Amino acid sequence: MDFGAIRQTIRRKLESGRLPLEKAARVLGRPPSGEACDGCDMTIHTGQLAMDGLVRRPGRKAVQLHLRCFEIWIQERSALLRERERSAALA
Repeated sequence: MDFGAIRQTIRRKLESGRLPLEKAARVLGRPPSGEACDGCDMTIHTGQLAMDGLVRRPGRKAVQLHLRCFEIWIQERSALLRERERSAALA
């Protein structure tokens, strides 16, 4: 996996709303069942850990991510929220 490219993909998905900016209300780690990662769009294979992040928003399903993509999602959502707070403070 090219983590730099995955980081950019996750950032774009956060900016466009395809991944939630909200903090996960509940996180579950589980064995995968062959689904695609919502972060990198690659399959979460047997032997990897699938992370489900449950977000409290009507109509929003849980995000399913590789463990590393989940970590990047947390980092990028935090960074994006900080950037938006700084921009709002300067406006």
